Amino acid sequence: MFPVKAGAKTRRRSLRQALLFPALAFFLLFSIVYTISIGSSDIPAMEVFGILKDQLFQGGRELAQGAWPVSHYQIVWNIRLPRVLFGVLCGAGLSLCGAVMQALVLNPIADPYVLGISSGASAGAAWALLMPLPFFNGQYQTTLAAMCGALLSSFTVYFMARAAGGGRLRPVSLLLSGTAVNAVMSAVTSFLIFLAKSPESIAAVYNWQMGSLASAQWATLAFPCAAVCSGLVIFTVLGSRLNLLMMGDEDAAAMGMSVKAFRTMMFFLCSVLVASLISVTGLIGFVGLVVPHIVRILSGTSNNRAVLPLSALFGGAYLIWADAIARSAFGSAELPIGIITAFVGAPFFLYLMIRKKYGGTG
Repeated sequence: MFPVKAGAKTRRRSLRQALLFPALAFFLLFSIVYTISIGSSDIPAMEVFGILKDQLFQGGRELAQGAWPVSHYQIVWNIRLPRVLFGVLCGAGLSLCGAVMQALVLNPIADPYVLGISSGASAGAAWALLMPLPFFNGQYQTTLAAMCGALLSSFTVYFMARAAGGGRLRPVSLLLSGTAVNAVMSAVTSFLIFLAKSPESIAAVYNWQMGSLASAQWATLAFPCAAVCSGLVIFTVLGSRLNLLMMGDEDAAAMGMSVKAFRTMMFFLCSVLVASLISVTGLIGFVGLVVPHIVRILSGTSNNRAVLPLSALFGGAYLIWADAIARSAFGSAELPIGIITAFVGAPFFLYLMIRKKYGGTG
């Protein structure tokens, strides 16, 4: 009797996951079209759909026939579409890294922002923006500096947490290590701002720290797209190993996994992916914390082979809706997207802290 019930429960969970994939994919496509229509200059969603269809499948034939104003085409195709697509990439990438890090450290409150990776990338990018390096140029310089800062932060947090936890990664030691590294990297950024001489550069760093998708352009999409797509494939393929790691280090090692090497490699990949996104958008916090938990609730599973791609789909939609609110809630004045995600993520973070009782002995 009990095996039948268990089998029925498993089939229902599998059916829910199978339906959730196309549902979230459709929701993401709908969100892309609809959020493009939102802004200081509202454009009907059906007109946005027509412009996209014309450009993607008809070579701009209807535009040449005057089906809609050229100004609307410019807004949709050259301004809002790159921004929305970058929002999808950023939301997907941050959500992927959040889900991976929660599995790596067995901690449901882990994400790139909480563990200091984002603040490390911020310090590196601030260095490149305020004190340009003698090699590379423009966005590549900022991306490289952000990667270095993210890697430094992530491995500092990792080794501090292991040392504080007596060789094991405990939730409290990991959280405290991330808090300490966040404080140090924020101090580094503030010190760089203090040393800077150019008001324009200082203003750029301040705006960058609050997060925005406004700088997204077609020219800046290639590298983040390659990073996110590669990360999605790699992390999903390695999802079974992440599942094994969630059983505990001892069990994973007994099954033949090189736990330390695997965890180091995954931290490195997460840091590179986060830095490639944050170097363009600035600090956008808590996306990697909130989205994987929502996906686990919707799917009814913690299997990373399902959670990771679902998190990418939902994370992309989540962030472009946050951006739509940010650029439309106050008329022509754009609210930094980092404020929107913090308003959602910080209470969620506190809820998880209370629910998991992380104020105790860990």
